[in-house]
Amino acid sequence: NESLCAEHSCARFIWKSGKTRTGHGVPWNVQSVNTNPQNFLWEKDKVNLVTVAPGLYEITFGFFCKKKPSVQLLINGEPVLSAINSASYVVHHSSGRLASVGKHPAGNVTGLTCIDFLALPPQARIAITYNGEEGAEGFVGLRKL
Repeated sequence: NESLCAEHSCARFIWKSGKTRTGHGVPWNVQSVNTNPQNFLWEKDKVNLVTVAPGLYEITFGFFCKKKPSVQLLINGEPVLSAINSASYVVHHSSGRLASVGKHPAGNVTGLTCIDFLALPPQARIAITYNGEEGAEGFVGLRKL
């Protein structure tokens, strides 16, 4: 049971406001899941998330808008990963516009997404900056390995 419980130590946060803070920081508006609130610390509409325990984590994020944004992942204020609109990143269309399936009631159904792995120190502050169209939505997910 311990190994099964450890596999499900995760949290996911959603950005619905479409507005960023000073420095383009994404304020996380909604906590959609948090199986370990002692490890994954979150405050509504704050930019920083905190992972208390050090170790390996899987991070996933996605941002949904018409044109691909530039997104940067920061750990303790230092950039560690960038997802940008370039040919070296996953490209849905060479024009920089994301795939469209016509008008959809949920808005944009495709986005700029990423899955990566991090070796985090104790009390790691995780933030994401977003440069792109206003009105976008996004999510970030963390899973302790």
